[in-house]
Amino acid sequence: MVGNYVTVKLYRRLGKKRYLKGKYTYEHERISLPIPSRFHDVIRSFLNQRLKIEIVSRGGGLIITLDPTKTFPHAESTTAKPRTNQ
Repeated sequence: MVGNYVTVKLYRRLGKKRYLKGKYTYEHERISLPIPSRFHDVIRSFLNQRLKIEIVSRGGGLIITLDPTKTFPHAESTTAKPRTNQ
């Protein structure tokens, strides 16, 4: 995809949750990166999959790599045990 660049912006959102009848507040930060619509066809095959993320800071920029991972690798290698009725 050389020459297929789009400018995007990282967004920061601060979420607040109240607890103990509003006496205390728990705050957490969320950072998101919107995917432009021109790339939706490229990423559609990865929807509803777990992805391994790697982020590297290089040359004043970010390189974000997403790779699919297997959710339950142990489930593929299990052998079915015969059931015995007792």
